[in-house]
Amino acid sequence: SVGVSSMDNEHEECEEALALLLRHPDVEALTKVMELLTEHFQHEESLMKASGFGSPGEKFSPYANHVKDHERILDIGFVELAKHQQPNSSIPEMTCSEASA
Repeated sequence: SVGVSSMDNEHEECEEALALLLRHPDVEALTKVMELLTEHFQHEESLMKASGFGSPGEKFSPYANHVKDHERILDIGFVELAKHQQPNSSIPEMTCSEASA
């Protein structure tokens, strides 16, 4: 919990979508994850910026690093999604090292 109910709710939704993706690795589940993460990251970044968290606007800041983490996560997901354009195609399991590369 981060103590902000909207963020806590979004975190829970993202966790549920990721759990579904692990159980059913298909394009539909990955698409749902990517939609939720994209919306959540945008919302989180706007709240962080509005509150001044992590010195937004400075090149080396916790905020900037957090945004870069979001970008890396989204890049991984969208690259994987692009590999599987046909609906309901199965996504091969990835190891943790592949997911974090």
